[in-house]
Amino acid sequence: MNLFDRLLLFILSVLALVLGVAVVLVGAAVPIGWVQMELTRQPYNIVTMVVGVVTALIAIRFLFFRRRRDPKVDSVMVSGDHGPIRITYDTLIQLANRRGSQLRGVSTFETIVHQGQGGLILTLRMRVLPDIDIAALAKEAQNAVKSYLEETTHVPVERILVQVTELGDNNRSMRVWSGSGA
Repeated sequence: MNLFDRLLLFILSVLALVLGVAVVLVGAAVPIGWVQMELTRQPYNIVTMVVGVVTALIAIRFLFFRRRRDPKVDSVMVSGDHGPIRITYDTLIQLANRRGSQLRGVSTFETIVHQGQGGLILTLRMRVLPDIDIAALAKEAQNAVKSYLEETTHVPVERILVQVTELGDNNRSMRVWSGSGA
């Protein structure tokens, strides 16, 4: 919650406190006719209306206030022998990228992790080399990454989506020693 929202909440709380005290006084049968008479006189009636409208707007703001972002879940809990183990998504991404980049025919490999109902949902983005059976490579990537993550982390993988983004360059630029001292 930012500073502006906190200030609005403070103002709303003070006005609600004043209104609460007024309701208690009315309930206790304290005569408040003089307050009503003063607040309905010119120029106080305009101030009273402005305060009422501002209070209503602030109340409506907080009535429909929602956090813009849900708390981001960035780890998975696994039960261990001596207590829970937290494995971050970054670790899972690194493991999946390590295994996926070892596949023959893959030029670049990226992983995105989401939490699903029955486990993790992984999205694999691959850039593959030309003249490769893309469907077979995608199935191989799904099986390899799923088995590797489940074996190493014991985290269930619900589903793996594969996106082949583009064809990679068949000639990878490699550093070659030329023998010159340049």
